[in-house]
Amino acid sequence: MKAQNSLYDSLIMELTRTGELFRLSPTEARLLAVLYVENSSQTLDQMANLIGKSKTAVNIAIRNLSHLGLVERVWVKGERKDYYTSANSVYKKLMTLQVKQWHTQTTRQVEVMEQFKQAIPKNNPQRLQMQEKLSASLQFHEQAAGILKKITAISQS
Repeated sequence: MKAQNSLYDSLIMELTRTGELFRLSPTEARLLAVLYVENSSQTLDQMANLIGKSKTAVNIAIRNLSHLGLVERVWVKGERKDYYTSANSVYKKLMTLQVKQWHTQTTRQVEVMEQFKQAIPKNNPQRLQMQEKLSASLQFHEQAAGILKKITAISQS
């Protein structure tokens, strides 16, 4: 029994680390890992007990995870409490969210650099050097945005 608990705890810990890589809070990441591994719907009370956090902390984390589409509320016949479970393809959804975020940020960087390029005063003695640096950076960001757009399209199919 102890070996099983140790293995369970190790699995939860590793899946929690994975969630944290995607900028989930430690509580959100642990909660998502537990819901994923438990493979059954849980109430807020049950989740609080499983991860050792307050019901309030679990409620906040569940709302955030639900907003991201990573958990779903489940109806259980005869029960008045809300039950939650991890969404299908939860790690694919995490990756898709992250890639979209990178794509949005990269696209914004391209726009900002274009503005900087236009804003360099014509009489600036370093204008040519600055334009070259901005052009190189723009080229990188445009290529990155193109790659991220392709990855987003693949992950949504």
